[in-house]
Amino acid sequence: MPKIEKSVSVNAEAGRVFEVLQQADQFAQFLPYVKSVSVVENTGEAQVLDWAVTAPGVGMEVRWRSRHTVHPGEHRITIQPEGSAIVSLAGEWAVVPSGSTSELKATIDYQANVPPMFAGVAQKAVDEIITGWLNGFKKQAEG
Repeated sequence: MPKIEKSVSVNAEAGRVFEVLQQADQFAQFLPYVKSVSVVENTGEAQVLDWAVTAPGVGMEVRWRSRHTVHPGEHRITIQPEGSAIVSLAGEWAVVPSGSTSELKATIDYQANVPPMFAGVAQKAVDEIITGWLNGFKKQAEG
């Protein structure tokens, strides 16, 4: 699985950034490329989410399901794919406090079940999505 590791500095306390990471029902309002996110299961410490995302550069809608487990004492959320889909994401979002600011880190392994000739396009699209999401979380936390 290819891995994407990115981070962004956020002018907000870690608790605020971590709170934004848990607002799955609102992701479509502030994360680029997200058409919808539905919470299909919520146990308090974990949520199963159904995603619909428009792939940048392709314009195709991609759907998948993932389990997001909250680790509050560590300010991180781990992600595991649920079921099979054209795209699978696994990894974590982590918030690192630094006084009144913080750093949001994404460590995402992804698998795009596409023919090899489209692997480069898929990698570019996933990279662009993760960058957009980091900036979307940042803007929402700072706003």
